Amino acid sequence: MIQGAQSMAFLMFLSIIPIIGVAIYTFNNQQKPGGRGLLLCLVGMIGWSLMLLFITWPSRVLAPHLNVAGRFFFQLVVAFGWPLFVWEYLQREQVQIPRWLLTTVLVVPMSSVLLAVTNPLHYLVLDPATPAAPVGISEFILGPWYLIHIGIASIFAMLPVGLLIHDFRGSHGIHRQQLLFLIGGWTIGFPGALLTHLFRNIESIPLYVDVTPLSFAVTALLWGLALDRYQLFSLVPVSRQRAVESLTDPVITTDQSDVVVDMNPAAAALFESGTTPIGMSIAELTRQYPELHALVAEPETPAEVTLTVNGETQHFVPRVQAITRGTLPAGTLYVLRDVTQLRDREADLKLLNEVLARVFRHNVRNRLNVIDGYAAQIETQDTAGAYTAEVDTIRNTAQRLMSHSEKATILRKLINADEQTESIDLSQLARKQQQRIEQTTAVTVETAIADGVAVVGHPLVTVAVDELVDNAIEHHDEPAAATLSIAVHTTADQGVIQIEDDGPGIDPHELTALDVGEETKLTHGSGVGLWLVNIVARKSNGSVSITRGGADDGTRASLHLPRDD
Repeated sequence: MIQGAQSMAFLMFLSIIPIIGVAIYTFNNQQKPGGRGLLLCLVGMIGWSLMLLFITWPSRVLAPHLNVAGRFFFQLVVAFGWPLFVWEYLQREQVQIPRWLLTTVLVVPMSSVLLAVTNPLHYLVLDPATPAAPVGISEFILGPWYLIHIGIASIFAMLPVGLLIHDFRGSHGIHRQQLLFLIGGWTIGFPGALLTHLFRNIESIPLYVDVTPLSFAVTALLWGLALDRYQLFSLVPVSRQRAVESLTDPVITTDQSDVVVDMNPAAAALFESGTTPIGMSIAELTRQYPELHALVAEPETPAEVTLTVNGETQHFVPRVQAITRGTLPAGTLYVLRDVTQLRDREADLKLLNEVLARVFRHNVRNRLNVIDGYAAQIETQDTAGAYTAEVDTIRNTAQRLMSHSEKATILRKLINADEQTESIDLSQLARKQQQRIEQTTAVTVETAIADGVAVVGHPLVTVAVDELVDNAIEHHDEPAAATLSIAVHTTADQGVIQIEDDGPGIDPHELTALDVGEETKLTHGSGVGLWLVNIVARKSNGSVSITRGGADDGTRASLHLPRDD
């Protein structure tokens, strides 16, 4: 028997080693949700297993009542750590336990420890007939409080599992895998801790046999897999139910009889009333909002409904979807996507659009005509030419602003226009650009234009190419001496027109503004021309690329458009 007990004690010791490994990992992550509770569980398992090892060892290590006191203490650690772990895991954050609650919960378990230490005075935990050197806890003769302690500890162990199972019903993906390992570990560890008391009734099993440490080791390994493979601490997914609860969009669920069985807080706030809406028919619930009442009654779902809620107008995009369980219908899901802020934003942008259109179309253009008219009068009266340079600056600036105004008007129309494309002969377009430049400027044009390159693009592609060509000429230091290269070629699925100049190169701020996709204080373009080109390319399902070389390497602009096959 001594040799068998020693072998059992050695097996217990081996079982403790993996628990220690998982506990070390958990200690390094105890600041994460669930870390503190899981660490307490593992430490409790280690201490619990050691107390059993001391009992199983052939020679006496502790008096039976002191061993029970130690085991009660570590059971208390597990009993407190397990609910804490489940609580934090489900809450997805560390929780602060009020002192009064902690004191209340610990009164009875700490009383068990105290009664075990003082057992020789009252024998409420162990009966006086318990051997002084028992072979195992199967030889313990249990007192009434020992049984009370087991019952209380079992309650602590079983209640959190109900919460995990409830969460499992609405879980998915990696969250479901985590829960499977957590529940599986508990399923092995909790019954394993009770088996020893059941073994006492089986004569064929030696009294020193105790599988509790071994079951704890399996539990720790399963939880370790959840930590390592399924990133229990790094990825704490939100269940579908919690996600729906946090939605700002009202969500309502009805059964097959169109009776409301569930709704999230957003829906409860929308249908605020003195009685609970659960159990009410969906028709009765929506009666206060005729638009929603019609939604329930009519088979076709409207694109949008507008409601007056607490005196304020709110806009919703409704979605009605049947719920099935397998192949059988189970109910209906009503989701009201709140688009109130989106509609308010659209109204503000529409107003801004109209204001800017009037400003560019009337105010700016009229005032620029006035400036240009006065500049012409000054030029006529300045017979000596004393203000020629100033007049030229005024007129050039006015013309530039007028050009920006016209481009802004085109840009506005482009943004507001529906998506439309047409077939465009890119080769012919490039040759027309060559003729226009040679007829109106002194710029030298070099070409490499492939024949028959047809693309699909927005009707304003011509305006975009005009802008790239004019931009290259306008920003050259000496336009009369400029050399411009126009090339057209194809790739596997695109036609490309490329305009390259030998000027000083585009300002880096222009490129940054295009890359960022917005105007900012530090990255702003000098005009709207490149924005116009960019939007034309996007509405043509193409792209534009502009690169800048060194100080004298010029600028290369390439417009890529889908080929028309």
